[in-house]
Amino acid sequence: MHRFQYKAYRRRFAGDFSNAKERFATREGILIRMEDGDGRVGFGEVAPIPSFGTESFASALGVAESLQEKVEVEQALAELGGYPCFSWAMESALDMIAREGHWTELAKPRPVCGLVSDINNLAEIEEKLSLHYQCLKFKIGKGALLDELKALDRVVDASDGKVGIRLDANGMLDYRTAAAWLERTAELPVEFIEQVLPRGEEREMRRLAGDFPTALALDESVASVDDLKRWRDEQWEGLYVIKPSLCGRLSDLEAELQGEASDCVFSSSLETMVGAANAIEFAIRQKGSERVLGFGVERLFADRNIGLELGPFLQNGGLPSSGSFESLWNLT
Repeated sequence: MHRFQYKAYRRRFAGDFSNAKERFATREGILIRMEDGDGRVGFGEVAPIPSFGTESFASALGVAESLQEKVEVEQALAELGGYPCFSWAMESALDMIAREGHWTELAKPRPVCGLVSDINNLAEIEEKLSLHYQCLKFKIGKGALLDELKALDRVVDASDGKVGIRLDANGMLDYRTAAAWLERTAELPVEFIEQVLPRGEEREMRRLAGDFPTALALDESVASVDDLKRWRDEQWEGLYVIKPSLCGRLSDLEAELQGEASDCVFSSSLETMVGAANAIEFAIRQKGSERVLGFGVERLFADRNIGLELGPFLQNGGLPSSGSFESLWNLT
């Protein structure tokens, strides 16, 4: 039996944050705290994004309210099949208990990709370049195609073409517009474009991928472990953007990735320091996982002190201590 506690939170974004699909004003989630019979404590975070097919915040809160303070873990997990974020939170808290709060040691610093909320925000871009970010990510499909292509040219000029670029369409382009982006980026330092077409149009994305050199990545299409398994079985030729906090049970995701994660890019779900640190811990211990971490999002929030601000590199000692989690818990 484990002692189970939870606290809901709501965070404000520092300014306007949107992608091509939706606009965000706040981020809601649930922190959970679990304690075993020996007094060892682990923290997890339920950070749903319903547009990715997860449970809603309201339904996750209903589950938290229904659980007793003393829970039988395996029984609880067996009843959380339709709640991938809650399943992840519970298993990542248990994983923290098993690790006794220790993080996996890095052989060398890992670069972190910085998300810039507006591709036209040259001041923010120049700030990140001055901090020596090696990779920047931008949402596309929010404005007119020609305007965004010109803005991309300005990013390349500002960085002298020496910084990797990731683009994310959130499944909101049509085939013709996606082809225009791929044609334009063929000669640019664009690492990949995420989810150029909606979930369900993966066959069309495959045709696009065969016509252009820029890699395509599935994001919304691989929101769950079952989705990932399906497309790995079908040998998708591009990359997979994995948001661990959305995928479901940690043990299932680890079993699916065992032995090969070189085609995976691990990414934030806009969590607090609890969810982000757990997701990064999972990412860095996967075999073959050497790609730039997609967790440079903390500048998006007004209350940055409860998030995880990594800077351009993750280094040993860069993840919070259990004491930091406890302090956040007491403040929430």
